[in-house]
Amino acid sequence: MDKRLIVEVIPGPAFLAGHAVGGIFAGAIVAAMATAVAVFLRWRWDQRLPLMAISIFVLTIALLGFGLVFNDPTYVKMTNTFGSLAFAGVIAGGMALRPSLLRRTFGHSIRMAPRGWRVLHLCWIALSLTRAGANEAVWRTTSDGTWALYNGVSDIAWIGLFVALTWAVAHRYWTEDAQP
Repeated sequence: MDKRLIVEVIPGPAFLAGHAVGGIFAGAIVAAMATAVAVFLRWRWDQRLPLMAISIFVLTIALLGFGLVFNDPTYVKMTNTFGSLAFAGVIAGGMALRPSLLRRTFGHSIRMAPRGWRVLHLCWIALSLTRAGANEAVWRTTSDGTWALYNGVSDIAWIGLFVALTWAVAHRYWTEDAQP
């Protein structure tokens, strides 16, 4: 497994550990610290800042701050929803770029026909919106403990879904004629 992928999923288990020790706010603080470590490691390995991870870190800190100020864990629970909606928006906006955002990101390793890139963008948007909806459904209908468990382990499942979906679309639209 790629070391970059490992640091992407560390905040989830870190949240679970923090939650087990001190509740939702403690879990969010530990997850924020794990995200900061992930940003640092990615910067050291890649010699560039991972903007998505930094954005998630800033969002987490802002919502955690609101939650602490207002003593309301709802802000922490909504972090995944806002993050997923923002990600869907970035991917949607990235479709307008030439080359598109996902093609800029994956074009060195995936060769697809132009239609494949459009399909991949739409699939990622749909999956991000589904993730936002799932988070909303779980935190609104279950206990804090159940939501914490969902929050702690779901990132691994969602990343797996993004990878599987990307593979399926790439397999369907793969072409040797595409520019790398």
